[in-house]
Amino acid sequence: LIKNPNDIRYELEKAFYLCNEGRPGPVWIDVPANIQSAFIDKNKLKSYKIKKSITTSNVKLNKKIKEIASILTHSQKPLLLFGGGARSNNCSKIINKILNKYSLPFTLTWNASDLIHSSHKLYSGRPGAFAERGTNFIVQNCDLFISIGSRLPYMVTGYNNNDFARNAYTIMVDIDKNELNRKNLKVNKTINCSADYFLTKLFEYLPNKINIKPNWIRYCRHIRKKYPILTNEFKNQKKYLNSYYFIKVLSKQLNNKDVIVTDMGLSFVGTHQTFDVKKGQKLFTNSGHAPMGWGLPSSIGAYFSSKNNKRVICITGEGGLQLNIQELATIMHHNIPIKLFIYNNGGYLTIKQTQQLGFSGRIMGANKESGIEFPNYRDIARAHKLNYIKISTKEILNKNISNILSSKQAIICELMIDPEQEQMPKAINKRTSSGSTIPTQYEDMYPFLDKKELINASYNSYIKNTK
Repeated sequence: LIKNPNDIRYELEKAFYLCNEGRPGPVWIDVPANIQSAFIDKNKLKSYKIKKSITTSNVKLNKKIKEIASILTHSQKPLLLFGGGARSNNCSKIINKILNKYSLPFTLTWNASDLIHSSHKLYSGRPGAFAERGTNFIVQNCDLFISIGSRLPYMVTGYNNNDFARNAYTIMVDIDKNELNRKNLKVNKTINCSADYFLTKLFEYLPNKINIKPNWIRYCRHIRKKYPILTNEFKNQKKYLNSYYFIKVLSKQLNNKDVIVTDMGLSFVGTHQTFDVKKGQKLFTNSGHAPMGWGLPSSIGAYFSSKNNKRVICITGEGGLQLNIQELATIMHHNIPIKLFIYNNGGYLTIKQTQQLGFSGRIMGANKESGIEFPNYRDIARAHKLNYIKISTKEILNKNISNILSSKQAIICELMIDPEQEQMPKAINKRTSSGSTIPTQYEDMYPFLDKKELINASYNSYIKNTK
């Protein structure tokens, strides 16, 4: 809170330092109206001088990292998870060194989706509550799980933390002590340091070779192939366009310089479950807060902040778009060639399906029948002098996407999605006959598998069946 006008330089410089120090994040400065309109004396402005703290020896930290190197060396089924923290300080270089030398399977959180391209031979998907079922099987069958730069939220661990990576020795590396001290996490060892420091030291302490089972990497590839996100049912859907099929087609046609931004709901989780990231692409979302309406203004920001104003694709739902629809005027004014894909599924699909599963189908404020309705997007596009196209079936999808992406102008593309299209696979609790809910196993996502298939999909069964 600025009380003295002449403190403004000091507090601004301090805030800039704090937002970059340790775990990066926003800093709030409260500038009252009387201070905003006050005169300042430039000669009285003091600068913020960073206090050089007495650096403690890293001996203890390095010792812990050396222990982890030893654990990894003797692990036969290791798995790495990279989170948003692994995107800082050019971590990608040391990550690629480790992956290429030791052939370690790895997974990515939503905030790190574009850290490494999806065609990497060791890429094992994005685990979590909305994820690939195969990736969750990999997490449950590893014997060592190392999380680097992720706070391991429920969207990664599922809703039953005690079941997450239940057969593994778990290690969590994070720059934020508060995340490491959370009581709702079951972790065997924690490391408080930046991702780049940990990875650099880990690479230094690892021997030339580690003892990974060759079948482990083959299992990771096999189980993801066995349980794809894009099923034949999704591919062959009639009448409406399937969103998962759309994402696969879109990701195939985009080039490696494109920037993709999603809003929330199905446009968010469905994209991150399905999208195949190419090397050089940027895929953004806001998974921390998940604010509806984030997609459109963030796409505008992405366009202006990218070098040479790269092609920007925004994927949103008709519900989320309404919360910031005024930004279409910004696109019109600046003539920004954003490609805006709108899911029209008749309402708030994620909210509706939560109500259907958790409240015996009682729907409130989620579709037309329960109290909401949306405008005609062709008319909205015309009002903002934007091009418009509607896609209702998969037969015209490829050609239309190609035409949209080749255009130099902004385009609104309305995608007619089945109002009852299920989001799956996903982690949900099972409801008992008494009405209470019980958590499921991490790998047993909805639609649930029978016990026999759960067993047969394990690593041990895979080894047994391939002998």
